Amino acid sequence: MIAVAAIMTALLSGCLSTDTTITLDENGSGSIDLVYTIDRAAWETGVFDDSDLARPVPVTRHEFDEAVVQIPGLTLRSHRTSETDESVVVSAQLSFTSLDSLRRFLGADSLEVDLEDGLWRQTLTRGDGSDSPQARALAESLAGYQLRFSLAPPQPVTSTSGEVTDGRATFSLPFAEIVTARDAIVWEVRW
Repeated sequence: MIAVAAIMTALLSGCLSTDTTITLDENGSGSIDLVYTIDRAAWETGVFDDSDLARPVPVTRHEFDEAVVQIPGLTLRSHRTSETDESVVVSAQLSFTSLDSLRRFLGADSLEVDLEDGLWRQTLTRGDGSDSPQARALAESLAGYQLRFSLAPPQPVTSTSGEVTDGRATFSLPFAEIVTARDAIVWEVRW
């Protein structure tokens, strides 16, 4: 549901950065903490309000409520919105009871998790980017906006294609890189 392509759709309607923190338990359950930082001008244009329920990325409380109804085992624990002069910050905390619930929320075709072998492999972009002048211009306009991921697996991280910070695997992907990436970008974590 919240695959990178979906986030890109929302992003192209307005500028945002996302922080996703996933805690994964040995039985495949866990929690997801999401923080969207949305450019205030984009927020004020109404791009992120409840009037467009077809938007693939839940932002408002109502959209999160709709998402959890569609995914068995997914629960919204909290949702809040705060504002500054420059941005609107949306924070949501969810829990999931199974890997199936997690896959459905993150995008089933983008995520592979093997609890027995200690593997997380998430395709963040398929590499559909371009080096055309239009893509480079879009990439410039997206400078400063990014996806940030953090995973706390059930055992200590042994390797990652990102970094290890405070015992968690972390990965940051600038939206500008998504726009221009010609090859798939995959985040892999082993524990």
